[in-house]
Amino acid sequence: MSVRLRRSAGSPVPRFRSLLYGLTLPYTAARLIVVTPALLFWSLVPIAITLALYVYVIAALQSWVLGQLRAYFEVWGWDPVGWTAWTVTLMSRVMLILAGALTFTFASTVVASPFNDVLAARAEPLATPPLPPVQSRGLAAQTRLIWIDLVKTVAATVAGFAVILFWWVPMLNIGAAIAVCLLVCFQYTSYPQTRREERLGGGLRFLLRYAWACSGFGAAITLLYAIPFVSSLALPVAVVGGTLLVARAGAGATMPRLR
Repeated sequence: MSVRLRRSAGSPVPRFRSLLYGLTLPYTAARLIVVTPALLFWSLVPIAITLALYVYVIAALQSWVLGQLRAYFEVWGWDPVGWTAWTVTLMSRVMLILAGALTFTFASTVVASPFNDVLAARAEPLATPPLPPVQSRGLAAQTRLIWIDLVKTVAATVAGFAVILFWWVPMLNIGAAIAVCLLVCFQYTSYPQTRREERLGGGLRFLLRYAWACSGFGAAITLLYAIPFVSSLALPVAVVGGTLLVARAGAGATMPRLR
């Protein structure tokens, strides 16, 4: 379900409608990914790489663990085909599968990092309105972009630790929850902003100016990340959704203005 913002061009959208727009933006991004082969490809590549690595690693670990168990069974005098040995072997297999499931999301996020900027760039011309293309730059400009991204990452990390501390303070934890949503939004709107040399101050001003839409989008992505297995699929949705949000917020007087 996507939210249509029916207002005259340039007029502000009510706060609740902006919040609802942000909440439904992941759905809009997911639909765009599914119907666009290029976006679908760049979304699935890191997941496929991570899955292949996990199948190989877990299979190797299972072989090693089973070998160790057989050695222990002989030392303990257990029958390798008995019920006790069979139960221990089964529990070991299940434990390895559960460990893989719990760490899959983190691993897929790490693997996807080099692909996220490509995914965001592919989504830019498909946004409404489309984001203007970025001209290719030399080495000095690329170095500057890396520095901007590093500053944003450090700032977001420091802010994340501050939010964790304030979470345990009564009354302030409500503000901390909103801050978490804004930080999540900041992470994924940074891709198109950094490509246009938008520095930390510009990214923070974006969050404040469109706080309702950003809070809704960050809350929806945070919820998706809390669901096992779905969280690994939510990463490309977050990258594309952040790009769509930046494009929609920058529409100017041609569309109703978000809040």
